[in-house]
Amino acid sequence: MRVFLTGATGYIGSVVAEKLQAAGYSVVGLARSRATAAQLEARGIEPFLGDLQNPERLEAAAQQVDGVIHTAFIHDFENWSNAVQADCQVIQAFIQALAGSGKPLITTSDTSVLGDTGSTIANEAYPIAQGFLLAERAKAEQLVLDSAQQNIRSAVLRLPLYIYGRGGGTSYIPTRMATAQERQAVQYIESGEHQVSAVHVEDVAQLYVLALERAIAGSVFHAGAESGITEKAIAQAISQVVNYPIVSILQAEAELVWGSAIAMFFSINNQTSADKAKQQLGWNPQATLSFLQDIELGSNF
Repeated sequence: MRVFLTGATGYIGSVVAEKLQAAGYSVVGLARSRATAAQLEARGIEPFLGDLQNPERLEAAAQQVDGVIHTAFIHDFENWSNAVQADCQVIQAFIQALAGSGKPLITTSDTSVLGDTGSTIANEAYPIAQGFLLAERAKAEQLVLDSAQQNIRSAVLRLPLYIYGRGGGTSYIPTRMATAQERQAVQYIESGEHQVSAVHVEDVAQLYVLALERAIAGSVFHAGAESGITEKAIAQAISQVVNYPIVSILQAEAELVWGSAIAMFFSINNQTSADKAKQQLGWNPQATLSFLQDIELGSNF
């Protein structure tokens, strides 16, 4: 089975590619340049030259494979609406290519579409936040879910705010570490008691493979494996690495430091349950280190 994978050179997508290959799949990876194509070839991945700004090329790629996993996204926090619109266009191209085929289309979203979940550890039935900037990505989710009506085995994976492991992570921790170096203090917003979820990159990559194999058409799955992590505790873990004190700042100052969109990530409760993925897909996260332990070991620095 050949799978087309966007983001194959990215932090998450590169591990997804490894898990696919280990499971016996042939991977066709999106490459934006010949240099990137050479990197993919060296990893045993067939490159397909194209980019997210030219969705018609991606439609051609999807027509040649047995399934699609879409992990790439243009993370332009200053133009979030445009980033979401670009993602919608890519997804529409995949839908056009796969309509009527019964083939799997597994796409990526994140749990920020739920906004501030308060004290709730939210499952997939939790409502989308209304009037919340980051919830705009739900537009792309809906396209994927609706495509189930076109005989596409479509599913959305909502990733938690923090993904870690393998000496790296999503950009938020390196961003905070860089700010700490610049300001000689590890900053968190107001009380810092808001709680979030996290997942190890190897565990989330395995979830993509399981969704490809087992997801029912029109499904949404949360991928948070660990909850109850406070933003203040994250700041304390970073402090152990950079040797600067933790300092609380107001929301307004945080928006000046990180920009409004990223400040939102750092100032909301956003905890999610992955029970559905465990029960329906047989997902069993295997991480031996917690998110905070991983930070303290300096793997994000």
